[in-house]
Amino acid sequence: MERRKIRAFVKFLNAIEILGVCFIILVALYFQFILGEIPCPLCLLQRLGLLGIAFGFLLNIRYHVQPSHYSLSLLSAILTAFVSLRQIALHITSTGGYGSAVLGYHMYTWVFILCCVAIIYIAIVMSFPRQYELKTDRQEISEAKSKKVRAFTHIAFIILLIVVAINLISTFAECGWQQCPDNPVGYQLFHK
Repeated sequence: MERRKIRAFVKFLNAIEILGVCFIILVALYFQFILGEIPCPLCLLQRLGLLGIAFGFLLNIRYHVQPSHYSLSLLSAILTAFVSLRQIALHITSTGGYGSAVLGYHMYTWVFILCCVAIIYIAIVMSFPRQYELKTDRQEISEAKSKKVRAFTHIAFIILLIVVAINLISTFAECGWQQCPDNPVGYQLFHK
């Protein structure tokens, strides 16, 4: 019985992590669509990196917890931190930065901070070997997952799917089939 509880808790925790990433991207979408701040190419890369982090957690939910899934999230967090650090370096000498500030920091600075936290968190979570021993056959897994945890993980997946779809559509509207502009002022799909 304890294995079932641990398995359900690990899946629940991974769903929480997916929803955390979705929340961050939804905040970025709020800035994009409500405040009219069109994302630059580095911003789009940061969103893609955040989705890579969430995808590793999604693999843990669907295909059992594996170190390789955590590694995908970890590598995505490292690469996203480098992209946001690059954007910080570009705007460190400018007085305004790019986009609005939230609690005194621009979005790309927050992404860097969150990626550093994610790197530390994933490294700690990866060090618990008991979670990797929870692999069993499909019948036992379906019995082990409570209905609430199963529903919660499905909701997290649906929200992630919606966030990915919105990002794909908005990126295509912004860039079309060509390279995204360095300093976007509008959506190329609508302003030909």
